[in-house]
Amino acid sequence: MGMDVRQFSSDKILKHLDRVNSWLQGQNPPPITVELDMTNLCNHKCPECSGWYFQNRGKDHLHKDLAQSIIRQLAQAKVRGLIFTGGGEPLCHPDVLLAVKLAHKLGLDIGFITNGSLVNEEVARVLLQCCTWIRVSLDAASAGIFKQVHGLDNGAFTKVISNIRLLTKMKKTLKSKTVIGVGYLTCDYTQKMMLNATKLCKRLGVNYLQFRPLQIHKRGAFEYHLTDLAENIRKCMQENGNGFEVLCSQHKYEMMKDNKYGRNYNECYGHQFAAVIAADAKMYLCCHMRGHQKYCIGDLGRNTFLEIWNSAQRKKVYENINFKDCVPLCRGNTFNQILWNIKQPKEHVNFL
Repeated sequence: MGMDVRQFSSDKILKHLDRVNSWLQGQNPPPITVELDMTNLCNHKCPECSGWYFQNRGKDHLHKDLAQSIIRQLAQAKVRGLIFTGGGEPLCHPDVLLAVKLAHKLGLDIGFITNGSLVNEEVARVLLQCCTWIRVSLDAASAGIFKQVHGLDNGAFTKVISNIRLLTKMKKTLKSKTVIGVGYLTCDYTQKMMLNATKLCKRLGVNYLQFRPLQIHKRGAFEYHLTDLAENIRKCMQENGNGFEVLCSQHKYEMMKDNKYGRNYNECYGHQFAAVIAADAKMYLCCHMRGHQKYCIGDLGRNTFLEIWNSAQRKKVYENINFKDCVPLCRGNTFNQILWNIKQPKEHVNFL
């Protein structure tokens, strides 16, 4: 299959001009994408876990009935894409497959991010029948690197590899169109295995391997390893072909070198188009602010999704965003660059 190597670039927001135009006209359209944390429980021990820089991870677990109610509300609100993610590992929730099936039945476009260790035949079948895409966070091509990134031993690495193979084989059996990808975070100790990981993923039969920079949190003093990976990525991309592609979040690698991390805008607009629901049933302004009460916009255990989305509390929160609280290269960073430019007054707009 042909794949767009820019699929991880946030200019995809321009595919939703109806929502963007509604926002530009001062309206409050529903988000395009919502991330849903079914649970905060996880069976991996990643030292740089991306959602929990500022607070301790709780053990919250969405009740099955509430999770299903939330999914129905999202469909009624005309949300377009739903990503099952974390928080924790979504497959640690005993009812996550029921939630996936319901979302599919209601017509939501579904993405599923997993560490891959709990995939079995039932899980694979449901995900491949319901999801637009599945991404497995592997981040390694050897047990040693896997232990550094995921905090688990050789047996866990072998199990994840076996489960990726299960997904790709069952995809063929079911004639599923689900895109299966693998994520690989790069830093000084993972970059040496990038080519090995590429060849491994190609053998496993996935559709793509995506490289992204690993953010080292250092208790809030964020850091990136700035080694130039261009040659590594070039070698990896030579493996492209036969339904497999190497992708990289090139914009993030470029912005790592900027002391402002590309934050050349004065306001956050991205929160309008991508929302997050945490495993405590609370909504936060963005995925990086899970558990940060300053950025809590409402509780779905008390109010409906649309009540929260249209609430004075949400307005108060986004009007008081402090970029000092934000992580570098946040999920909304490139949304904000695009939306900021769109919103600025322009002269001679009829001359392109």
